[in-house]
Amino acid sequence: MTSTDTARTGGRPHLLGGARPAVVVSDLDGTLLNADHEVGERTRRALTAAVAGGVHLVLATARPAWSARQVLRPLRGLGASLVSSNGAVTGDLDDPRPRRVRAMAPARVREALTLLGPVPWALDRPSGRLLGPDWPDVLSSGGADAPRVLEVPDDEDVLCLMALRADPPPPALLAPAGLGWTSSDAGLVEVSAPGADKRSAVSWLLDRRGLDWDTVVAFGDAPNDLSLLRAAATGVAMANAVSDVRSSATELTAAHDEDGVALWVERNLL
Repeated sequence: MTSTDTARTGGRPHLLGGARPAVVVSDLDGTLLNADHEVGERTRRALTAAVAGGVHLVLATARPAWSARQVLRPLRGLGASLVSSNGAVTGDLDDPRPRRVRAMAPARVREALTLLGPVPWALDRPSGRLLGPDWPDVLSSGGADAPRVLEVPDDEDVLCLMALRADPPPPALLAPAGLGWTSSDAGLVEVSAPGADKRSAVSWLLDRRGLDWDTVVAFGDAPNDLSLLRAAATGVAMANAVSDVRSSATELTAAHDEDGVALWVERNLL
């Protein structure tokens, strides 16, 4: 499987008129990061060269910003944008100050938990992570030593509510609370405020730069990347992506642990 294997997904040309993408948007876990949850050297070199050639880099992840900045240290200094907590927070990789925030009031989070039923849960807030009483250590973003609480506190809004549930909830389950959900991993339900999704956050960044989605190539592997891949002129799925992502992508590339993003960038941008 290669990045030019478009026949299997009913793909379209990279960009209209064969233009070179102006923006590269990439998910992290399962996409840009290898199996050790690190930015590989080949990936670092490829993205550094693409940025030097005029491409703007956007890193879009379910991880909270503090966790994303830890794993993205090799890409600092490239002027990249950072979309974290599935789009709840948007800003710059090199500047911890957020530029756009979409958060949930604690009362809405408690309503969402009532609708989800008895489930292990955790919260990401601007000040850090809180763990519910039954939450296990399952997140690649870390934070297993975060404080534990018995209920959702009222002292701060919530960026993302994470719940573990064997079966995914119906798409409209959280509509009474005015919230939506997505997933970056099997069994993990990630609840966010309206507008706290990767596509909305990247749209905001594009508007600030006077750009459109027809200038974008996006990479992803999980359901929370679907809106990105469908909006971009070129949506590239990793070989390890779930079936819905693979079938929705414009193109396919190698797996995350085989430098799939770097491979596509080298072949198409350098």
